[in-house]
Amino acid sequence: MSTVALIKRAFPEGVTEADYLPLLTVLYPHMSDRALAMVVGHFVGQDYPLVLNDIYGVGGGFKPASPDAVAAVQARLVAAGLEEWIQEE
Repeated sequence: MSTVALIKRAFPEGVTEADYLPLLTVLYPHMSDRALAMVVGHFVGQDYPLVLNDIYGVGGGFKPASPDAVAAVQARLVAAGLEEWIQEE
């Protein structure tokens, strides 16, 4: 399963601004920074360098997402097949 397919299933109406940092937070441990920036940037319509900077913020703890928002996004991704996606990666 591709990352694009996973995100499309979890967010069929698109990734909202409220879900953006939580999505980066959930996927960060499973992807390279560059791959994550390319994929998520595609979904949110942000330029690669801006998303990459946000990823560095998430990874470094400078841009924390609320735990409740992270849990909600993780639940959506799990329902869309996150565990299977992790196994394939």
